[in-house]
Amino acid sequence: MYNSIALIRKDFMLTRKFILLLIPYYLIMGYMNAESYTVFSLFPAMLLLINSCTIDMQHNNQKFLVTLPVPRQRLIQAKYMTLIPFSLFSLTCTILLYLVAFTMGKLDEPLRWRELGIATAAFPLLASFYLPLYYWLGQKGMQIVNFIFIMVIMLNFTAITSLSKRFPALAEWISTGRLDDVLLVAISVLAYLVIIYASYLVSLRIYMHKDI
Repeated sequence: MYNSIALIRKDFMLTRKFILLLIPYYLIMGYMNAESYTVFSLFPAMLLLINSCTIDMQHNNQKFLVTLPVPRQRLIQAKYMTLIPFSLFSLTCTILLYLVAFTMGKLDEPLRWRELGIATAAFPLLASFYLPLYYWLGQKGMQIVNFIFIMVIMLNFTAITSLSKRFPALAEWISTGRLDDVLLVAISVLAYLVIIYASYLVSLRIYMHKDI
């Protein structure tokens, strides 16, 4: 467990300078588009993950990590566990943005915590597609993958609205909190967890057989 915490701390140390750049991001986005604050919990978290993975590649950190008395499985587990603090960091910053905007009078509505929760939960789901590509392609192909994922995240500003139109039950839950189809919700949550766990297994298989 200590090794995993140290590896997670390593990712935060790699991104500490980038975290400072998120301050003007929240200030600008909060000033220009405060009413869409819920989607701001996805973009920074994904950028933190991309930034930490990119720095790992640039400094060949993987070559150093495999020389440590730590199983490769633990390295993969730590990378996936890093998604949790990244999500919490973005969520906390987004809530602070809401509080500041509310205090300044730019927002006069209660916190849309359901919509915020969906946007936050979307990060581990996107990361579950990103990380296997990261371990598979390595430095050569990740620049293109990073660009594609950044573009996908930028489209997130309209994603929740689109989902609400396609799935009326989701829109009703976001607005009222009512759940008429509990079975569908259970299946969705199960599918969500299965995708993330399958992503972990794929990343682990790639990394275990990779010559670093």
